[in-house]
Amino acid sequence: MQDQATPPDDPSAPGGAASGARGHVLMCSMRDEGPFVLEFVAHHRAIGFDRIFIASNDCRDGTDLLLDALDRAGAITHYRNRVKPGELPQHSAYAGIRRRHGLDAADWLMVLDADEFLDVTSGGGRVQDLTAQADAGDDIIMLNPLTFGTSRDPRWQPGLVTEQFPLRLPARHGANRPVKTLARGVGRFRQIHNHSVVGYRGKDALTVLRADGSRFAIPPGGKLWEVLRNVPVEDIRHGLAHYNHYAVKSLASYLLRHDRGRGAAPKGEANARHTSGYFDRIAAARIRDTGFSGRHGEALRAEYARLLAIPEVAAAQAETERRYGALIAAIMDY
Repeated sequence: MQDQATPPDDPSAPGGAASGARGHVLMCSMRDEGPFVLEFVAHHRAIGFDRIFIASNDCRDGTDLLLDALDRAGAITHYRNRVKPGELPQHSAYAGIRRRHGLDAADWLMVLDADEFLDVTSGGGRVQDLTAQADAGDDIIMLNPLTFGTSRDPRWQPGLVTEQFPLRLPARHGANRPVKTLARGVGRFRQIHNHSVVGYRGKDALTVLRADGSRFAIPPGGKLWEVLRNVPVEDIRHGLAHYNHYAVKSLASYLLRHDRGRGAAPKGEANARHTSGYFDRIAAARIRDTGFSGRHGEALRAEYARLLAIPEVAAAQAETERRYGALIAAIMDY
């Protein structure tokens, strides 16, 4: 496994930051997400992220093997996170990646989960088009999601998540209250969490750019997680960008998600969040929205095909799909 992905010769190609630079950095922590990894990586490389760091946490389905293959191919950097009992897998993963790979040098840093896809709706649809909207004094870009539901087929099937599940909830729905952020000057913050950087150590107010182009300030000493975790329904904003959240996918995948546990809860703690009520709430999505595929589908598919043409990646993809299907079969009677 490589410590650092080797950038291609063309800096404008996906993942093409100049050697030694950090540029636009994406970080993710995963467990048992194998069949969905390649789509996640292909999309975020295609829209311009220079470096992608992904941690695996005690995976059962071969996610870690696929991440190893993608690491050796130069597409990502894979970090094997050894989670101790009682640790929060996500927090320990982010801290480990930050420590080992110097993420404080990132121009912009974003954290997304494997079921979240950044959708830049301004400019050419690249992450650089989004951050170009920030003024010199903007510290954080704050985005809300559009949350997508399920389909009539309860089974898990291979294929692109962003095409299989085109039904979403209304924009001003409670499921779209969560926030994800892009931050710069990461060294000013004590920790990186799933929704935002936290523990600001500076003495000046932080300026936050919302997705609709408006701004607000967080005073020194303010608790960032209180502001950058959820917003009231009336404050949900879309415009420059958002992230698509495929929160449940198929019923089969959702049952496995419940079984694997939560990344934001201590290892070994029962998953009390992903209940049947949670599924039913998201499964009520009825608005058909294919905007993501229209904006990004062609580039996503091209990068997906390029990566899948690498024999080791193709073999790992097939193996993780086999293991993922076996895990589902063990908990769900088709």
